[in-house]
Amino acid sequence: MRVPSIGLPLDERRIVREGYRIAERMMANYQDPPGLLTKMGNWLAECRQLARGFYQTLVGN
Repeated sequence: MRVPSIGLPLDERRIVREGYRIAERMMANYQDPPGLLTKMGNWLAECRQLARGFYQTLVGN
């Protein structure tokens, strides 16, 4: 990423450049947290698995 060279001394440009590098490293593997629909889907899938396991124990398979 380019850093503006007009108006800033060299040492300040280096600080800004290093800040950009740190931010890029921090955001490299970032993932948004799951949304409401994803959480509900996962919850329903878990409930389905529990119900299926309960049914199978009742039937005896």
